[in-house]
Amino acid sequence: MVLMNNIAAYFNGRAEEWAGCEPGASPVQGAVAALADCADGRVIDAGCGTGTMVAHCLTAGAREVVGVDVAEEMVARARKRFADETHVRFIACDICDVADEEGFDALVIYNAYPHMLDKHAVVEAAARLVVPGGRFVIAHGTGRDEINRHHAKEHVSDTVSCELRSIEEEIEPWKTYFDIDTMVDAPGFYAFAGRRK
Repeated sequence: MVLMNNIAAYFNGRAEEWAGCEPGASPVQGAVAALADCADGRVIDAGCGTGTMVAHCLTAGAREVVGVDVAEEMVARARKRFADETHVRFIACDICDVADEEGFDALVIYNAYPHMLDKHAVVEAAARLVVPGGRFVIAHGTGRDEINRHHAKEHVSDTVSCELRSIEEEIEPWKTYFDIDTMVDAPGFYAFAGRRK
């Protein structure tokens, strides 16, 4: 719980700044939404922040998007940003604490995975939340080396972030529940994705 409080405090302190610099149409984020196969599905955006991926999921045809983030200030800004959107809702909590009986067709984690410290708990939550045949996408808009350098330079402590490892290492726990079909570890993009068994 202390670690979650550290992460929430870290991102609550950045919510105002980040809400003011939301990108417009992004080919990378559009590609992530396409990789998630959002069309006509229920999508959960874990670590949603101020809602950057939500718009891209809606553009890709999602019928509902649920954004989840531990930082209440991020969620407050996301709610304000999407106040008129009837197919979007936001929850201020850890992805591991989400209760949903209907299940989701896709789980997206964009630019947030290094801040999810208990990877095995995230995998278990994903397996519980994503319906059989549904997809998950873990993606970062910069390469692994760049994001690790950024976190080291910004002095982001190990109570807020952990090193992003090679895809081969990161996918190991995911392979229990998902068939991995996408792996990209390039200088400007990092992603792995798959379908629920």
